[in-house]
Amino acid sequence: MAEYAGYLTKLEKLDPPSTWEEVAQIRDLSGPAAEADQIEASHRGSRWRKYVAGMVDGGEVSFDVVFDPDHGSHDPTVAGSMYDLLESGEVQQYRITFPGQAGATTTATFDAFVSGFEVTSPLEDAITADLTLKITGAITWVHVPAEA
Repeated sequence: MAEYAGYLTKLEKLDPPSTWEEVAQIRDLSGPAAEADQIEASHRGSRWRKYVAGMVDGGEVSFDVVFDPDHGSHDPTVAGSMYDLLESGEVQQYRITFPGQAGATTTATFDAFVSGFEVTSPLEDAITADLTLKITGAITWVHVPAEA
């Protein structure tokens, strides 16, 4: 069993038609956080409650960045920046790449829109922004073996 450093994980946004652009200066990243509805199917023929799985919600991906208003993925005045995508509500395709053994990776690809963008300017720390992506639809997981 192997362990991997989280700093090797990256989040990218698909810029049509086929260019993946890394979201700059991410610190911590959480998600995707998928979950299934729990539908109660109990009846009088059993003393125990019964459940079936319902619809699956892809959840959210949240992350914070060291905010750089001069970088294209952060600059609120640039078309296609994360803030611009919040304002437009446009759904984009995103990909998270997790590290694996000997260069192998696992990716989670999904459609999402930016649902949160909050800049924080503390007195004695870096300016950061907290961002949230709301996943819409399925998450596609793919394991990519290391190249020989």
